[in-house]
Amino acid sequence: MAVITSEQVIRWLERFAGLVAENKDYLTQLDAAIGDADHGANMDRGFKAVLAKKSELEGKDITTVLKTVAMTLLSTVGGASGPLYGTFFLQ
Repeated sequence: MAVITSEQVIRWLERFAGLVAENKDYLTQLDAAIGDADHGANMDRGFKAVLAKKSELEGKDITTVLKTVAMTLLSTVGGASGPLYGTFFLQ
């Protein structure tokens, strides 16, 4: 059985943050159809805040990494997305 390390989780977060940044305009377009057209910008801001904490995440256990991600998203992503994604990473 393969074991996932906290370093792998951090690398995944970096890749995911890059994809969010690359697609923030598209995410905002999708949100414009049914919402207030801020999802891409909010998610980009949230994951940039997560990446800003990368140095304090290195060497931590996976639970600490994911809890830090959750709390960062809760405090930086607006609307319903902050609590939604925050809860995902807490779970």
